[in-house]
Amino acid sequence: MSFKVGLLVVGYFAASVLGSGADVVLSCSLVEEGMGAGGFGGLFSRTPATLVLRDLPVVEEMSTETITPYNAPTNPDPNDIIFETKVASIEIPESELLLHADCNEQEVTCEISPYFPQGTEEESNQAYFIGSVQLEGGGISLSLVLRTLPLGHEGHESVTSPLMQKKLGLPLSQSGTLLTEVPFLVFSRTLSVMAPIGGEALLDCGFKLQGHTPEQEIGLEWRLQHKGHGRRILEMKALGSDEEPTVTVERNGSSVDPDLALRDRNVSLSLIKLNAPDEGTYICTVMSGLFQAQQVMQLHVVQPPRVSLSVDEVVPHDDLPQRVSCHCERYYPLDVQVEWLSLPPGASEPIPLSKDVSLSSHRQYSDGTLSLSSYLTLWPSDQPPGTTITCQVSHQSLATPLSLSFVVSAPKSGQTYLMIVVLLGATLLFVFQMLRS
Repeated sequence: MSFKVGLLVVGYFAASVLGSGADVVLSCSLVEEGMGAGGFGGLFSRTPATLVLRDLPVVEEMSTETITPYNAPTNPDPNDIIFETKVASIEIPESELLLHADCNEQEVTCEISPYFPQGTEEESNQAYFIGSVQLEGGGISLSLVLRTLPLGHEGHESVTSPLMQKKLGLPLSQSGTLLTEVPFLVFSRTLSVMAPIGGEALLDCGFKLQGHTPEQEIGLEWRLQHKGHGRRILEMKALGSDEEPTVTVERNGSSVDPDLALRDRNVSLSLIKLNAPDEGTYICTVMSGLFQAQQVMQLHVVQPPRVSLSVDEVVPHDDLPQRVSCHCERYYPLDVQVEWLSLPPGASEPIPLSKDVSLSSHRQYSDGTLSLSSYLTLWPSDQPPGTTITCQVSHQSLATPLSLSFVVSAPKSGQTYLMIVVLLGATLLFVFQMLRS
């Protein structure tokens, strides 16, 4: 479900002061698994919720005139679900994109779900949630682990009998929000990548940790899902900053830089020598301590067609039809469109040709690329001399259709004279043979 971002930037700072912060308010859905028929799970409920990201860093040139203050509810409602989280302790990558989303008329998809980290006790005083925030058209995608904070945390006044959120059963702050922090997040700045066969691709993925210790274990797995089948591409385990990471590669030509992974939290996947089977949905899963989160991205492998015509020119022979072909070779993926156009002499717009057109079956090569031929039968009576015939090919790898043309020419004078001589000779031979008989 996609929501128009309700973006409010809180103006408690002077825009010219470095180190200041702003708040972003996102309209979200709280997604929970419900019970289906017979008491089985599988149904999901959606409840309106709000996510307030506090203290996002802002650029120096932002004007205070563009800032709309966020005001907490005067009378807190226990039915409202408002997650308030301070992000100063963990950097939100590309946060300026969220700040400008409303001005750029971009939508943000925001979903929050209950989260149960491995190793946590069921009776723990803390509750966990995981939030998914995606900016329409790419730019940034975030998976944030949200951990509730005690009401007396960092200056928030403790309340003896706090108001309880009705749906979640959790205590609310005096402003009616659920106070949380972000101890862990996984992000990607590119959710869709297009690369040619035989080329290279870099799938962006990174993570951030709050209070990471050198001995903390970090795990990484990259998987590929395509047409109902899944396989592991790469796995990495690091027991600490001082230990050499263990990397298991199951797809030749794939790699993650261990130094970047440990130093910069950059676990982007590099792929070389791409082939058609490499396309699909890639899942980057990062594990650290109690937490695990992932990002999902698409790799589109493409190859533009090589287009050729069987003729450079067509010269009519009496009223006999001629067959010409347009060959599309070594393209990927499957869908290719071939259209024939005719531009008679003096015409300003070409005419689509659909009559007397046929297609061959697809031919597939060992690398997964395909070929296809389109055939056009030309009748001299329909295409006068001077007509330009064009084969126009469209494919997702092409920014604009690719076109090749040839011209229908008038019979050459020498050719006409030769045909007359041949016919006359044949006639004389026939008469001579009749006379002899």
